[in-house]
Amino acid sequence: MDKKQKNPKDFNEENEKHSMVCNDQLFFQELRIAAEEAERDRIDTDQDKAK
Repeated sequence: MDKKQKNPKDFNEENEKHSMVCNDQLFFQELRIAAEEAERDRIDTDQDKAK
């Protein structure tokens, strides 16, 4: 058997690992966006209080 060919179990494990990495990347991207929005809101609130 050619080394490039993988059995279905190995292929499924690789897909699962890739999926987990993608989910983690999406999670952290959404977390970063939420943090940026919270920072903008805090700045807006501070500026409104200063008026």
